[in-house]
Amino acid sequence: MALRLRVRFSKVGKIRFIGHRDVARVTERAVRKVGLPVAYSEGFSPRMKLSFGLALPTGYESEAEFVELPLVAGAVLDGTGPDGVQGDGSASVPRAAPVIACRNGTHAPCDHESPAAGPSYCTVALALSEALPVGMEVSAAGLTDGRGPSLQAAVRSCGWQFEIVGLDASAAAQAVAEFLDAGTVVTERVHKGETVSSDIRPSVEVLQVVGCSDRGAVLSAELSATPRVVRPSELVPALAPAHEMGIARRTHQWTSGAAGRAEPAVPAMCAQKHKESISG
Repeated sequence: MALRLRVRFSKVGKIRFIGHRDVARVTERAVRKVGLPVAYSEGFSPRMKLSFGLALPTGYESEAEFVELPLVAGAVLDGTGPDGVQGDGSASVPRAAPVIACRNGTHAPCDHESPAAGPSYCTVALALSEALPVGMEVSAAGLTDGRGPSLQAAVRSCGWQFEIVGLDASAAAQAVAEFLDAGTVVTERVHKGETVSSDIRPSVEVLQVVGCSDRGAVLSAELSATPRVVRPSELVPALAPAHEMGIARRTHQWTSGAAGRAEPAVPAMCAQKHKESISG
């Protein structure tokens, strides 16, 4: 089974206004620029095989986007240094492109103080970040064996932070308490041109006020992604009908398994930067 490079990236600032297809295009461009050995589809018009997590609505920010890149056979070199020399001193095929280096079946350690440490997942993450536009930044990268469900199918819920413009923290806390005490909360949304009513209360697993920005109260929520995705834009009218949603940011994509709730596995690299909460 082909190995896959799983990448976690953020999408913040003005670039939140580009759609999912444009994100896919700029990701392909960055992968080509970096020179990663990614597999392509066959046929008259081959395309890079990219597999994203849940699509992010246009206008939303995120610090927890995921994409998997299937690698061509033989793309991973075990214990290879930056000059194409094996750990035992024997020569290997030199590569101009960044090498995903593995040692003893695990990722190479990130050691910027020691150039001899060689390329690592951190190297790939930094290179991809440099190739992506402002507002998109790779925080981590790591290999997976390609087993299990797709990223989209694996995600069971998402973490969010969002603003309610013009609402103060105390009023927001009261609205949250009333929402959580309610047995049902029916909202309406437009789906394929039709207005659909549904009860979103069972889909709200966590909801709390976490602070204020200069625009209004900031709330944190964990919202179910199955049987359908629930978004903060559906919560705001139920919490504060006279107010609008401000900046909304996805903070996590959660999967579930034998070990409990977790994010799609990506080792934390030193390239990962602390993401600040929504603020003024």
